[in-house]
Amino acid sequence: MEEPFARIVSQIFNNWTALRLAVDHSMGGPNSKQVAIDFINYMVQFCLNKPHVEAEDIQMAIEDILDEEFDTVCEDDSPKQISQLLYMFLKLLKEGKTHEFEIEFQKLPVGNTSWSNESSKMEPNKSVENEASSNDSDNDCDEAGTGAPMEQDEWIEVKTRRKR
Repeated sequence: MEEPFARIVSQIFNNWTALRLAVDHSMGGPNSKQVAIDFINYMVQFCLNKPHVEAEDIQMAIEDILDEEFDTVCEDDSPKQISQLLYMFLKLLKEGKTHEFEIEFQKLPVGNTSWSNESSKMEPNKSVENEASSNDSDNDCDEAGTGAPMEQDEWIEVKTRRKR
C-alpha cells in the first residue's frame, strides 16, 4: 500500500503550484528540493501510519510543514484541496478499491517535469556549479565592495519569518 500511495503523494505535490514556487524560490533554504522530497516522504508515512487519519489531520500537517519548513502560508485553500485528494486516495487504498484508485490516478494532471526527480538528476551538476561558484566567490566579494549588481540586491531583500 505504501508504494501506490507514495506515487500519488509525489504526483500531487509535483503539480502543486504553491510547493513548486516554495522550492523554486528556495523558501526551504538552500536544500529546498530535498526538504520537499522529505515532505513527500513524511506525508506518506503520516497518512499510512496514523490511525484514523482524517482530511483535517492531513491539512493541518501540510500547513504546519509549509509554515515551519518553507515559511509559507497558502491563502488559496490549496492545502485543504490537497488534503482532500490525499484522503480520497488513502480511503480507496484502505478499502481495497485498487481499480477505482487507478482510475482516479489517471485523472490527475501530469506535469512536464518532476522537480522532485530533478534533484537527483542535478546532483552531478551541483558539484560543477559549486566549483565554479567557489572560483567566482572572490570576484563576488570584490563586486560587493564596489557595488553589487541589482539582481543580487533583489534576492537579498527577500525576508522570511524564521531566523536561520
